[in-house]
Amino acid sequence: MMYPVKRRKQVNKGMILRICCLALALLTVVLAVTQTLTARHEAKVIQTLNIRINELEAENTKLGELVPDITLDMEGAPAYQSLYPEMIVDPKPVFADQPGQTAYLTFDDGPSANTYTILDALKASGQKATFFIVAKNIPGHEDALKRMAEEGHTVAIHTYSHDYRGIYASVEAYLEDFHQAYTAIHDACGVYPTIFRFPGGSVNAYNHQIYQELIAEMLRRGFIYYDWSVSSEDATGKNYSPEQLTQFVMEGTAKAAKPIILMHDSGEKKNTAAAVPEMVRQLTAAGYTCAPLTGEVRPIFFGYQS
Repeated sequence: MMYPVKRRKQVNKGMILRICCLALALLTVVLAVTQTLTARHEAKVIQTLNIRINELEAENTKLGELVPDITLDMEGAPAYQSLYPEMIVDPKPVFADQPGQTAYLTFDDGPSANTYTILDALKASGQKATFFIVAKNIPGHEDALKRMAEEGHTVAIHTYSHDYRGIYASVEAYLEDFHQAYTAIHDACGVYPTIFRFPGGSVNAYNHQIYQELIAEMLRRGFIYYDWSVSSEDATGKNYSPEQLTQFVMEGTAKAAKPIILMHDSGEKKNTAAAVPEMVRQLTAAGYTCAPLTGEVRPIFFGYQS
């Protein structure tokens, strides 16, 4: 039995092509409309923001007219704070712990002929120290200060005049003396010192009336002061031998957590200068490095007993 064969319907290719073209055209129109709407929206947003910016600027101008000029009231500040504005340490030092065993040899009251002997001994041993200068003694000894700076020692301020009654008469008097020393040291070796030691130490019989103000003012300016924890006893008025001075230093150093050693290099301290080579030898043999004081070395200072 023969079954009739079903014929497939022929697809009109032209119709399909027209449909595709129509769809593509519609898609293009949709994209164009979308872009137009987006652009219009963005333009509207920008316009709104510009309007708001203009409003805020106008408001800011009005507020600025309402705020009066402010002048700081300095009437409460001591007048001495305005003295010697260039005499300030900037940036202020940051303390850091020192590695190993360190001893700090310090010499007050120079320079003198003895200073050169001490510098020679330190150079031969490769050790460093700190020299607290009495600046009235500089003339004729400028080379000593230059050597200190060039050979890695610290050049510091002790005083200009070393006149206790004069410099401790007031904070202003102290600043005047300090400024003289500050300038003279720079003129001699090109260094502006940043550390100092008070004549007689930070606590003495002459400064008790201005002690707190004076300390506060020097710290405000960024200067760091150092007292001492070990004494060589070379300022007691007794004529100790170099061997005795060395013994005092070694005994004191053994007891001190941070040995900052007080000595003097003024003109009459020949025994101190003669003691330095053996003193340094014994310190280094005991494991100490002799280093200069810098702004990074945390200071020790005396407490005032009221």
